[in-house]
Amino acid sequence: MQVQQLTLEGKPIENKPFRYITLNEQKDFCDFLESLNLFPEKMKDLKWCASEFLTYDCTNDSNHTNKVKYLNCGSRGICPRCSMSYAHDRADIMYRWIRRNIAEKVDFDLKMNHLVLTLPKQLHDIETKLFAKMLNYFIKGFGLEAYGYSPHTRHSKDPLGSRYVHGHVLILNIKQENNSLKRNEYYFNPDSMQEYWKNTIQKFTGIEIPGKVNLKNRYASVINDSEKVRHWLSYLYRYPIQDLFEVQVRKASINYLEKAQFKKIDELINEPKPRLTWCGLLSSAKRKLLLKLLDVSESFWLDLPDIIQEKRIRSKQCRDCGSPYEVYDRGKYEGDNEPVIKK
Repeated sequence: MQVQQLTLEGKPIENKPFRYITLNEQKDFCDFLESLNLFPEKMKDLKWCASEFLTYDCTNDSNHTNKVKYLNCGSRGICPRCSMSYAHDRADIMYRWIRRNIAEKVDFDLKMNHLVLTLPKQLHDIETKLFAKMLNYFIKGFGLEAYGYSPHTRHSKDPLGSRYVHGHVLILNIKQENNSLKRNEYYFNPDSMQEYWKNTIQKFTGIEIPGKVNLKNRYASVINDSEKVRHWLSYLYRYPIQDLFEVQVRKASINYLEKAQFKKIDELINEPKPRLTWCGLLSSAKRKLLLKLLDVSESFWLDLPDIIQEKRIRSKQCRDCGSPYEVYDRGKYEGDNEPVIKK
């Protein structure tokens, strides 16, 4: 028999949003922080996060689809669940911006490439600013005109390990040609890319790399493979706390308690989140040019604040008729909507 969770007033609850982490994971991570005496002033909120929910009903028809919202602590950067929620929300906003403004306005299947560029071990102490210059030089050398990049200094599988400099690049296959926007390359020769990256490393560092360099390139359709594109975006908008949570709790691949890494944990949690910078035709400086190349007026363009406002308004409206939602009940989460974790 399937057990249906009830609210505090004994009413059935449906349509819960994704919770991101399980109750056990939440407890284990809080225990981990407590054992290191980290954020004692935040611990009550971290343990409580997403343990209660609000239900909203349509003001026009109570039989319409209701809405459920978890109550969060809001401590992103420290709370894994709030950090994951932020990364996915930010990725959704950016995905909608790309799809609505570009993918739906060109006459070809817009692709996004996810490129990962790494350095040999002896160069992992390179300055981040210099590495960013190398990324830009490499991208422009391939004639790519619409991209975003994010330099990283930590390995996601060992976030407290030695400095590991690498770069993530997101590329759209568009270029300007004859005063219009045309389709650019998205399927690249891996040998050619590796050779050019080796030459780039030598140009900026003076070090000649024997053999092959580590370079990965994947691509997906913005419209037809939206989940993969959203995943790439959310990965680059994530906070460092997510990597620590994954390693220490979810995958249990490294036990940092045994390694006495308190200082490094404190540094990881308090360091700024890696930034995703948009360049070329995706930069704000090229906005007027992009509008001209797309041959659309500003009235058909959505800025990020427009997307955010659109989502905010839609979240307050009934999915069936558009009438306003109102708070219907408050309930206690009892583990009926645990996320399925892929090992």
